Amino acid sequence: MRGRGQLGTLGVGKGSGWAAPVQGCVPSVGGSASLPLPTLESYIQSSVKPEMAQLQQTAVQNQTATMLEIGSSLLNQSAEQTRKLTDVEAQVLNQTSRIEMQLLESSLSTNKLEKQLLVQTNEIHKLQSRNNILEVRVLEMEAKHQAELAGLRSEKERLQVVVSRQSGTIEDLEKSLLAASANSSLLQRQQLQLLEAVPPLGVNASPLPPASLPGEEQLFQDCAELRRAGFHTSGVYTLHIPLCSPLQVFCDMETDGGGWTVIQLRANGSLSFQRSWREYKQGFGDAAGEHWLGNEAVHLLTSRAPYALRVELRDWEGSQVYAHYGKFQLGSERQLYRLSLQDYSGTAGQQSGLALQGTNFSTRDADNDNCLCKCAQMLSGGWWFDACGLSNLNGIYYPARHNIRKLNGIRWHYFQGPSYSLKGTRMLIRPAGF
Repeated sequence: MRGRGQLGTLGVGKGSGWAAPVQGCVPSVGGSASLPLPTLESYIQSSVKPEMAQLQQTAVQNQTATMLEIGSSLLNQSAEQTRKLTDVEAQVLNQTSRIEMQLLESSLSTNKLEKQLLVQTNEIHKLQSRNNILEVRVLEMEAKHQAELAGLRSEKERLQVVVSRQSGTIEDLEKSLLAASANSSLLQRQQLQLLEAVPPLGVNASPLPPASLPGEEQLFQDCAELRRAGFHTSGVYTLHIPLCSPLQVFCDMETDGGGWTVIQLRANGSLSFQRSWREYKQGFGDAAGEHWLGNEAVHLLTSRAPYALRVELRDWEGSQVYAHYGKFQLGSERQLYRLSLQDYSGTAGQQSGLALQGTNFSTRDADNDNCLCKCAQMLSGGWWFDACGLSNLNGIYYPARHNIRKLNGIRWHYFQGPSYSLKGTRMLIRPAGF
């Protein structure tokens, strides 16, 4: 210690005892007499020891405080790490739960898809079985069709031979008919010349219809020829159209110069116009009443010379209008009695109620219109419907007060609208330019 070092400097002799004289002086303590060395040492120790203890205590306290701070910091860090670990653990648990839920959903979806796949596989097997059955049926039908087709070809060849044989006969008959027609026209002109050459028998004598020459019968092909021959009275006459049996027709000898052959009449609903293709081809009804002259006869008339068409319409309020077509022609049955019209005029509307070109005739058993539906079945009657069209004069006849909102009635779009059923109609033809 420091005190002991100082004592060493006092010059205590080596090997001398405590009784040896002390060189120098020792300061007094507290003004008292000088203290011996042991006492001094004790005094120093007693004085320094508290300070040392205090220093040690302070050092321990400082060290303890430091350790406490370090421990507190470590505790805080540990708590923070624990909290972070807890958060991470919670996130891991949540993620694990979500993954487990997704796995469960995927498992359920997989099971559902497996069931659907199984059902579809069964359906495919069923469809394959049905397809096999249908393939067998198709093969059977094809074989049957081939056999029928072979039979039809044989029949066609046989018919072609028959037709080729008959064509010569038909041509000969046509030539004979044309010659007879020319002879008839010549006889008619000679008859008119004779009538003009004979002086009148009296003022009050009424004109007689032209008489036939002895042994010759007058043959007329349409009402215009009758009108030219001097028949001025409207009524039923017999026409002799080439390639057609003698035909009873009604001739209008008064309207617009006369000479009209009536091909259709609707007046009172006494005759049903719900007819087949064959009936519309051959004609039906009574020439003196409601009737349809027949598509084949009209075709034969309009194919030999240009013809005009007049359509007359009457409503239930007493109005009467007409439509006039300067050119009218009807195709053959092979052409589905196709309608061709030109030069529309008249009072039945600013536009034509009939399609002017390329409209085929349709009936309930022959759908030849330009609609996916069957116009003749929906709108009734036989007509040139086009795509169910703007007119149908062969529809159902509805009486007064029951003729409104009738799409399947007798209609002409540009006269009284598309659903007004008319009271009466008439269709007439004669040579163009008559």
